[in-house]
Amino acid sequence: ILSVGRLVEKKGYPTLLEALAQLSPASDWRLTHIGGGPLDGVLKTQAQQLGIAHRIEWLGALPQERVLATYRRADLFVLAAQIAADGDRDGLPNVLMEAQSQRLACIATDISGIPELIRHGETGLLVAPESAADLSAAIHSLINDPAYRQKLADAGFQRLRAHFTMEKGISDLVRRFEK
Repeated sequence: ILSVGRLVEKKGYPTLLEALAQLSPASDWRLTHIGGGPLDGVLKTQAQQLGIAHRIEWLGALPQERVLATYRRADLFVLAAQIAADGDRDGLPNVLMEAQSQRLACIATDISGIPELIRHGETGLLVAPESAADLSAAIHSLINDPAYRQKLADAGFQRLRAHFTMEKGISDLVRRFEK
C-alpha cells in the first residue's frame, strides 16, 4: 500500500492508520508513505499505539524519479483526504493522477474533485471521508482481489489518458474560449 503527500490534516492520515489497524492481523500488507510534514511525530506515535508501526515505512520527501519508482512497485494507492477543521481541502489531488498514470489501483475519499477522476467501482474505490471502517473494508477488498485491483488500475489509467491529459485540458479550454 502506498500513500504520498504532506503529513497535514486534510490528507486524513489518522483515518488511514485506524483503517489499517482494523485489518486482520493475518492480512499481508505494508504501508509505504512518501512525504513529510507537521504531523510526522503524531502519526508515528499513533501507529505505535495502534500496533502497526512495524508495517509502515516512512520515507520522507524524495526526488520525483524515486517517487515514480515507488508507485511502480506498489500494489495499491490510498488517499484518505478530508476537510480540515479550518476548511482546507484538496481539489483534485495530483497524487491520484500520478498513481493512476503508473497503473496503480486507487482508493480515495468521496470529497471535493476526487469523484471527477475516480468513478467508484469503475476506475477506483471511493469511501466516505473520516470513515476508518469503510476505508478498511475497501483496502481489504483490494488486497484480497488482485484481478479486480488490476481491472481498476487499468480503467483508471485509461480514464486519466482520455480525460485528464494536458492536451485534453488545452483542447477543452480552446473550445470554451471559441464560444
